[in-house]
Amino acid sequence: MKIPYTINKNTLEAYKPSAQTKELLSEQLRKVIAENFEWDKDQCPSLEEFCISTIAKYFQEKPLIDELPGHDWVLLLDELALDLPLEFAIPVIFDEYYWEKRFKKVFRFCWRKKLPNWTWKGIYLERHCQKLIEEGEPQYNDEESFGEILDLCNPYVTRLYIEQLQTWKPPLTMAREDIPEVWPIEHLNMIPIFKKLQNIQELDITFGMKNVGEDFTWDMFEVSHADVQKLSKAILELQSLKILRIHRSNLDFKHCQILIRTLVKCFTVEVLDLSHCQIGDTGAMCIGYLLKEGTNLKVLNLTDNKIGKIGAEALGFGILQGKCGYLNDLNLRLNPLKTEGAMGIMRCLVRSGTPKRISMAACMFEEDTPLKVCQMLKLNDTLKKLDISSNYFGEECGDYLVEAVSLNTCIEWIDCREIDINQSQKEQIDEFLLRNRKAAQLEAKINRLENDEAEIEVEENNFEFPLSI
Repeated sequence: MKIPYTINKNTLEAYKPSAQTKELLSEQLRKVIAENFEWDKDQCPSLEEFCISTIAKYFQEKPLIDELPGHDWVLLLDELALDLPLEFAIPVIFDEYYWEKRFKKVFRFCWRKKLPNWTWKGIYLERHCQKLIEEGEPQYNDEESFGEILDLCNPYVTRLYIEQLQTWKPPLTMAREDIPEVWPIEHLNMIPIFKKLQNIQELDITFGMKNVGEDFTWDMFEVSHADVQKLSKAILELQSLKILRIHRSNLDFKHCQILIRTLVKCFTVEVLDLSHCQIGDTGAMCIGYLLKEGTNLKVLNLTDNKIGKIGAEALGFGILQGKCGYLNDLNLRLNPLKTEGAMGIMRCLVRSGTPKRISMAACMFEEDTPLKVCQMLKLNDTLKKLDISSNYFGEECGDYLVEAVSLNTCIEWIDCREIDINQSQKEQIDEFLLRNRKAAQLEAKINRLENDEAEIEVEENNFEFPLSI
């Protein structure tokens, strides 16, 4: 007897008799064992099973869905082939059980965080689109052949992670004398792809290659200006884009300039991640211009981008213009800010209410920098989280840090690992931070109660007594 997938396997295990129960004399004398679902294992399959197997075999030719009752459709899902063409399966099969089986067979497991309204069909088609783009070869213009399948995937694809992009290679049909000595640095054109996938809200892309083996060349990790120009035009096609990550790539300041020209026109992006690139001070100035002109950015990640004094001052100036009040999180770790660069950021922290969270970990703080950080904490009343780890403070500056945190009633988290302060100073800092967190929780609770009372008063004022008969 075949158990349908709609019955939970844990339920079957819960009602399964134990080994000790089977050894009882009364159990051994039973002729009818209702809990034995394998009683017909050695018998000929029923006519119903033969019919379902036949329907599954010819399902692509005659997709019988509405004609089958619910129980038979459940049994059919176990028999359907998992290699049906997507052009056929997407508009016909909507059951999550089929797409879960297909996903686990092809991709095994999902390592991405699932969105609240995720479906197995959605994450399967997202991974399928990712595979198409990562394996597409620019010398054959493969992006032009994706049209039909991308139209079918469009309603289900909201996130796209691209971990590698193939570089241009001489086509097999090209004559040897026509092969150029220096190959062009070109990747897949994203414009026709994003014209089809217009529901993308999160785009994560890396220019590079994985598992190249003996064919390794440094050109595989280069990015041309034409690539960024095409990508920028493609981004404008995404009207719902909220998260943009272009990281672990050889992007320099010229690439950043091209990208910023597009982001100035794109007001939907809330998260911008350019971490582990090479934009430098000039690229940071371009991002400062973006902040100055006004944007809806809430999170800005510029980790490991060789940003120094000029770039940090440009970012601070852009934040101070007052048109980027949405920025809450700024990550500048692993950049050689030193004293002057850190001062460019801390000036905006004193004069502006943004950002609320900032990271300056491993930013090569000099002798005067820790004192400037302590002075900023005394004057700032909006900062919630601060990361200053892997910078030298010392025990003397540790005392100044304890004093600054004791006077600041807003800061809730400080990452002070590897800054060479003693354990006593760390414990004092943690006590003051705990005090601030408890005060913030109490204030939030009071505000919530006041809002509830206000809603009750509005409902009472709007209440109308029924007319008497």
